[in-house]
Amino acid sequence: MTFALQIVCVFGLIACGFFARKRRMVSAQGTGELAHLATDLIYPALIFVSIIQLSADDLIANALLPLLVMVIALVGFGLGLIAVRFLGCVPPQTARAFLFHCLMNNYLFLPLPLVLFLYGERGVALLVYSSVGYEIILWTLGVFLFTGKDASLGMRIRQMMSPPFIVLFGSLALVLVRDTFAIELRGIAAPLAESLIFVAQMLGQGTVAISVIVAGSRFAVLEMRTIRGWRIWLVSAIRLVIVPLILLPLLFWLPLDPMTRGILSIVAVMPSAMVSVIFSERYGGDSEFIAGGLLLTNLWAVITVPTFLAIVL
Repeated sequence: MTFALQIVCVFGLIACGFFARKRRMVSAQGTGELAHLATDLIYPALIFVSIIQLSADDLIANALLPLLVMVIALVGFGLGLIAVRFLGCVPPQTARAFLFHCLMNNYLFLPLPLVLFLYGERGVALLVYSSVGYEIILWTLGVFLFTGKDASLGMRIRQMMSPPFIVLFGSLALVLVRDTFAIELRGIAAPLAESLIFVAQMLGQGTVAISVIVAGSRFAVLEMRTIRGWRIWLVSAIRLVIVPLILLPLLFWLPLDPMTRGILSIVAVMPSAMVSVIFSERYGGDSEFIAGGLLLTNLWAVITVPTFLAIVL
């Protein structure tokens, strides 16, 4: 029930973006600019605030979490590499969009309320830390899928050294240095740091809303023939059914504590990531296919996610 209500709220935000585009409150150019703003400013703020709430002990004790979520992403990508051979004659951008859907699911925004409900603030902190693995995949392999093999090495490095990627590892380094050397801010530095964190927190809270509004704007111009295409249904089946069927038994076979296993199980069954539309707009991918896959996987997730979680949790 919690997840179903959450999905309803998400579709409410999607409707805002949908009607904004239909009423010409936002244009195609405006949608792209919103995507650019989200990836280069708002999303990094969310990463910073989330990471600095952890301690160095948390990072060390749970180092396996980011590695395991990378496995979740790469299992989907491996299945996509097998399936993409059977897509027929499609443009390279469409094939890359297919692989991106297989690679990236909603690893933070949708799981967060469920983890909070089941495991409390401690579970949320671990979920945020686990997202480090996905961020590494997203800003390396994920960006490469959109830019393609024609991009030069220098261009790939510049794209990887994006604000979110830099902020992610900068925040991790900050936490390790802060806790290793027991650094405490004194005098005017303490309120300045608190003010910075407050501003970043306020800014980062807009990540989900802007991501979903951008998705809604894309849905407004989505051609229905796209969502009826069998390739969209194939990627939805991989993301929502095949990946969980492979990973959930594996997670129960591994010697993990119940909270870690539960968090990873929730992440493994999630639909496509809302940020997929933002990345497609930002890096010139097949936004039509991305938006169609995003819409269909989130619709079917209302059925598949509660079903899988009722079995394993």
